Amino acid sequence: MKKILILCGPPGVGKTTIANYLVQAYGFKRVITHTTRVPRPNEQTGRDYYFETEKSFFTHQLLEYVKYDHHWYGSSLEALNAVWATADQAVIILDTKGAETYLQKLGRQAICWYIISSSWQLNQRLLQRGVDGRSHLLSREGQRDSKLPAGLQGKCWLLENNKWEKTLKLITQLLAQANVHSDN
Repeated sequence: MKKILILCGPPGVGKTTIANYLVQAYGFKRVITHTTRVPRPNEQTGRDYYFETEKSFFTHQLLEYVKYDHHWYGSSLEALNAVWATADQAVIILDTKGAETYLQKLGRQAICWYIISSSWQLNQRLLQRGVDGRSHLLSREGQRDSKLPAGLQGKCWLLENNKWEKTLKLITQLLAQANVHSDN
């Protein structure tokens, strides 16, 4: 059965780092999402996001989308099917609303990890990214994703990401519990 692992949590919690690790260490394929925001330095379309105009964004078969920090973000059926055409195990980074939608639409094919980290770690990671951590975390979207919403409670596994060595062990445990088979 084709599976998709959803990573969600507050800004700066390490979702991208964990997704990249799953790709490198376990052979997952990353579902690239779409956004209308401007690329950050070193980001490339098709690798980090599909960078879109507002007009092109809405031409896709969007499974979910949200306006976050004045920009549209969403994932498409086309991107998911492209990954599943080449791999059984996919990983995607979503906000908590998107995670709820995926769990509803994909049922047993979707597995959700809600990633948590200390507030100090979050601020440090956001500062390294070049954004004001406090305002980012206090935004409406940051507040929404800062705790596991009622619609995801009992449906997501928690993954603490404070110390990378411990996170790696937890990833291995969660993959085994979810019965996700890897290329490893």
